[in-house]
Amino acid sequence: MRAFVGLAADCCHPVILYGETGAGKTYLAKELHRCGPRADRPFVRVNCAAIPESLFEREMFGHVRGAFTDAREGGEGLFEAADGGILFLDEIGEIPLNVQAKLLAVLEEGVIRRLGSMREVLVDVRVVAATNHDLAEMVRQKRFRQDLYYRLSVLQYRVPSLRERRDEIPAIVEHVLRDGSTGAESPICPEALAVILDYPWPGNIRELENALAAAAVFACGAVIRPQHLPPDLRAWGRSMATRRAGSVSERDSARYTAPGDPLREMEEIRLALQACGGNKAAAARRLGMARSTLWAKLRAFGYREGATEVARGDAGEAAETVVSLAGRGGASQAPPSGGSGAPTV
Repeated sequence: MRAFVGLAADCCHPVILYGETGAGKTYLAKELHRCGPRADRPFVRVNCAAIPESLFEREMFGHVRGAFTDAREGGEGLFEAADGGILFLDEIGEIPLNVQAKLLAVLEEGVIRRLGSMREVLVDVRVVAATNHDLAEMVRQKRFRQDLYYRLSVLQYRVPSLRERRDEIPAIVEHVLRDGSTGAESPICPEALAVILDYPWPGNIRELENALAAAAVFACGAVIRPQHLPPDLRAWGRSMATRRAGSVSERDSARYTAPGDPLREMEEIRLALQACGGNKAAAARRLGMARSTLWAKLRAFGYREGATEVARGDAGEAAETVVSLAGRGGASQAPPSGGSGAPTV
């Protein structure tokens, strides 16, 4: 993001920012303004989705006295308000088609006409647009003007979602808690931060900021702990603990647990090999033993290369060999046999 701002801030071309809701498109637009030559001029943000279609033209271009019923005075529009600076059109895909044609004219000619007036007014505005829709697909569906799309898309940038940049979450958390935007400056404990790092954040940075604000309120200025987080995050934290406990339980249950009991030992090795499709290295990891140790035990049990199962017959002589190996502390050494040594896994 910093690289894009460094490249795009100094030019005057239109920009389209793509990204999920709450991903930080407004923040990026403000950075383009702050770092560019128009920093001392207005930054005007308009949520296009919040303007009724009947008011779009008046809001964008202004009006003169008498242009419509109750228009007792004239008024400037958003383009005039942003003159010399940046007009940030958030959710640009929501602009009606009839207004899109007039917006295109402004971008191409740099002039507007107030509603009800024939006089043209020069404006110098850089347009930065943002959307969470695929404008190219909207063009194909005839819901967005092709000529306007090409006029706006000189510079394009996709703002990654928060879950795509989890490495930035600790810094964002620290910044939000430190700058007082949560209403209180509260530290956060490692357990709560772990939940925040694991959570998928469908609402992105906006959701994270709101979650931290709520947690700070319930922490009353003390350390933010998991119980202070909003309900969705507390539920996620509980499911995360359950997942991790299940993973540890599954891993531990697969460990080798039967030294000194040859019959049970042979059965555990057989099951591990079966679960791993005959892969000896994977079976050794599953059993928690060295590969050489597994090979020694397999040869003691009469394992044949290419087999995926250990023989389940009489374990008498093999069992004595295994016990002997354990007693010597040399499980990595192969027992006497007619072979020339343990194969390489």
